[in-house]
Amino acid sequence: MEPPTADPPPRAAVSAGILLVFAAVTGWWMLLIDGVGAVLGSEYTRGGHIVRAVGATLFVIPLITLMLRFPVRLRWSDLGLTGWRVGWKKFVSGAACWSVPALLTLVALLGAGWAELTVRASVAEIAVALLGLTALVLLYEAIPEELVFRGYFFAVLAGRFAPVWAALGQAALFTAWGALNGGQISVDRTVLFALFATVLGALRAVTGSLWACMGFHTAFQVTAQFFGGSWTQMELHDPDLTVTAVAFVAAPFASTAVLLWWQRRSRRAPRAVLS
Repeated sequence: MEPPTADPPPRAAVSAGILLVFAAVTGWWMLLIDGVGAVLGSEYTRGGHIVRAVGATLFVIPLITLMLRFPVRLRWSDLGLTGWRVGWKKFVSGAACWSVPALLTLVALLGAGWAELTVRASVAEIAVALLGLTALVLLYEAIPEELVFRGYFFAVLAGRFAPVWAALGQAALFTAWGALNGGQISVDRTVLFALFATVLGALRAVTGSLWACMGFHTAFQVTAQFFGGSWTQMELHDPDLTVTAVAFVAAPFASTAVLLWWQRRSRRAPRAVLS
């Protein structure tokens, strides 16, 4: 027999929590993007990246800490956070869900001549650049965004609705947030945000771990930004972005979806036999 579930939080509390956090992070990201840009310039700079990254994490962690008390009472474990001894394994598995199919696909497409990869720095320089970029991605994207969307929003919605609706709800919020904070709105960017958030929501629902979402998010962002033009140690010559779309989006998103479907199905199989 399954243990009884707690009463769902009031609908008004759920709505209030979502609106408060969404308004707070939207306003803060606007300040980080436009305010820092006004001071340091609109062009990309390492200094601006560092300020935004540190500012994002230093704002979100206290915000979520406060929101765990009111209007919906939650624990950090409700957000999918466990201790680091278990969490780092989940983080690595989440990163592997994206990086293994993405890098295998990239190697295959490079071998087929669909794109060219030019190395412009030594192995040591590339390693240092990747470590620095990983730290920035963790602080600016993976930690704060996952705490808000796959952490707080998913937990609040899952307290009242089925996990599938919680996953879709946070994906809709993430897509709207990206449109508000991303400058020019385009169909391609909106679709990417929606797909990315849906896969991460599924990862959160099936694994129950926010660490896995952070790992997936980190692997994707580090690779995409490293080859995005602002980091010059390596250059991926892919003028029509076909290789990027296939290797960085289609292959890892599809393979992760299949893996999660298989994992969920394998968990439910014994119950079906016993029934």
